[in-house]
Amino acid sequence: MLLVLLTRILLFASIGLLIWYVFTKVIAQKYLAWFGGVLLIALLIISFAIPDDGTIQSIWRLLSFPLTPLGASLIFIGVSLSEGGGKMKPRPAAIALFILLFSSTPLFSRLLVSQAEQSIREAYVRQAELCGEVCRIEDIPGTGNLAEAAAIVVLGDRNDINRAITISTDIATADAPTYTALAPRIDYAAELYAEARRLGGAPFVVVTAGSGNEDSTQRDIIRDIMARNGIASQDIQIENSGLDIKGAANDVADFLEDQQLIDDIDERLAPGANEDAPRVVLVAPAMMMSRAALTFERIGLQTIARPTSFSTLPLDADGLTDDLTDTLLGLIPSVDALRLTTEYWDELLTSLYYFLRGWLPDFNFGWDSSIEL
Repeated sequence: MLLVLLTRILLFASIGLLIWYVFTKVIAQKYLAWFGGVLLIALLIISFAIPDDGTIQSIWRLLSFPLTPLGASLIFIGVSLSEGGGKMKPRPAAIALFILLFSSTPLFSRLLVSQAEQSIREAYVRQAELCGEVCRIEDIPGTGNLAEAAAIVVLGDRNDINRAITISTDIATADAPTYTALAPRIDYAAELYAEARRLGGAPFVVVTAGSGNEDSTQRDIIRDIMARNGIASQDIQIENSGLDIKGAANDVADFLEDQQLIDDIDERLAPGANEDAPRVVLVAPAMMMSRAALTFERIGLQTIARPTSFSTLPLDADGLTDDLTDTLLGLIPSVDALRLTTEYWDELLTSLYYFLRGWLPDFNFGWDSSIEL
């Protein structure tokens, strides 16, 4: 516990020093008013001091923008042009170019994301190997505990609602799905729902998509997709949390408490009190699955992870493809690669934010072995 606290303090100090450096060293002093610097530092502190608030999380995204590939590149380009008179500082411009090239090169972006997603695949393999021929069929990862599920939770975002009715014809296989909109996740959740019903369970299917401003038409689209996939209308619940994982966890917990399916949070977090509690099956993009599952478990929801929307193929033993053509094409920068790198970096920064807020037990971007599969 002390080590975690010290880690948070060091991270707070590092972030503060980095922001201070940006606003006192990178930006010319004549453009930096003291009150502006104090205001930004105060916003950073407030973002961690005020209880759950979507506005505060938006402030964090604003403050962390310079740490993203695009944000860092823009800052260094601005610094390189700061002298005026048509002159350019070569070093900041070179750094900006390097960041953009690295972030937009498919080979590098795939390697980054593959490391995160590969840890999930390896967790399934390890669990299956440990089971061997000893485990019951329901204990093999990917098949077990569905009868104990109180809810199947599908994580989405506001953009997913608009794309949900336009399913790509290029969706990859289950080993490496590349289409990340909401509809494929609902399809998968419907399969889990049918299997849970076959095993004697009666779970709700909760979709967290969009914001509170989404109109009823978009919600009706989601309900129609779920109904066409065989999910009973009385088992459908739609929340407006989107990809706000913490908000989604709280919404699901409140809903299950209202249905009297789980105890309140104090009882759930009591030592040994939650071992036989109903499970929550979590269907989420693979890149954020570890953070999502640990956030749900942090408030006493026993979670079964069902990752989907993988962005990469499984790595070879050496982490590279044997196809020379693919390797060469992977060296050509692309917008899609920049998007993928940005998503990876955004998840890394968001995990850092969650850890600093105390919503994660530790800061580990890999797969946590305590998560149930």
